[in-house]
Amino acid sequence: MSSLILGILGILLPILGALGTRAGLWHFAIGLFSVPGGLLLAAIGLVLGIIALLRMRKRGARLVLPAHGAALNLLVGLYLGSIVTSAFILPPMHNVSTDIEDPPKFTAAHAVRGEGANSLEYDSDRLGPIQREGYPEVQPLVMEMAPETMYERAVDALLGMGMEITREDPEQGEVEAVATTSWFGYKDDIVVRLREVDGGTRMDVRSVSRVGLVDLGANAERILEIIKRVKEPS
Repeated sequence: MSSLILGILGILLPILGALGTRAGLWHFAIGLFSVPGGLLLAAIGLVLGIIALLRMRKRGARLVLPAHGAALNLLVGLYLGSIVTSAFILPPMHNVSTDIEDPPKFTAAHAVRGEGANSLEYDSDRLGPIQREGYPEVQPLVMEMAPETMYERAVDALLGMGMEITREDPEQGEVEAVATTSWFGYKDDIVVRLREVDGGTRMDVRSVSRVGLVDLGANAERILEIIKRVKEPS
C-alpha cells in the first residue's frame, strides 16, 4: 500500500506545487522544486514496490497491489524524470532572441516585471554561443511583405497564442506581449520588431522568462510558434 500511496503523492505534489504557484500561495521556487520532489517520492515508491513484489512472491501472495504501485511509480518517475533531465540537457538560458547581435529591446516590460525578476539585458558574448549551439533554428523571419501587413500578422499571432498585448507601436514596428505558462502561471515577456529590408520585411522576436535560470526550451518554442503563425496564418 505504501508504494501506491507514494505514487499518488508523486503525482499530486507537482500538481499542487504548480497550482499553488499560479495562485500566488508561495514562492515560485517551491513550485519548481515540487517536480524533483515528486520524482524522489516516485523513486522511493518504486523501490518499495519492487521489494513488496519480491516478498509477496516468495510467500505466494497476490501481487496485484504491489504491482500496481510499482507500475504507477515507474510511470510517474519516467515522466517527471524527463522534465528534470531536460533542465540539464537543454541550453542554460531563459532569454532567447532571433537577433543575437542587436536583440529587440523592451519598453513596457520594465514597468510590470516586479522586483527580483530576471534581467532584460541580453549578453550577446555569453548567451550568443549558447543559443547558436542549442537553438540554431531560432532565426529572423524575412518575407516579401509590407511591414504593415506583417505587423498585423504578428499581433494576430500573439493574440492567437493567448498572450496579453502590453504595447503596440505600428510606426516603430514593435509590439510587446506577456505570455502566461499553462501550469505554473509564470509570466514571460515577448517583443516583436519589424524592419524594412531589401525586398521585404524582417521580423525579429525575443522572449524572456521573468523567473528561473533555465526555461526548458519554452522561449525558443514560443518564438518558433510565432514565426510559424506569421508565415502561415490560419
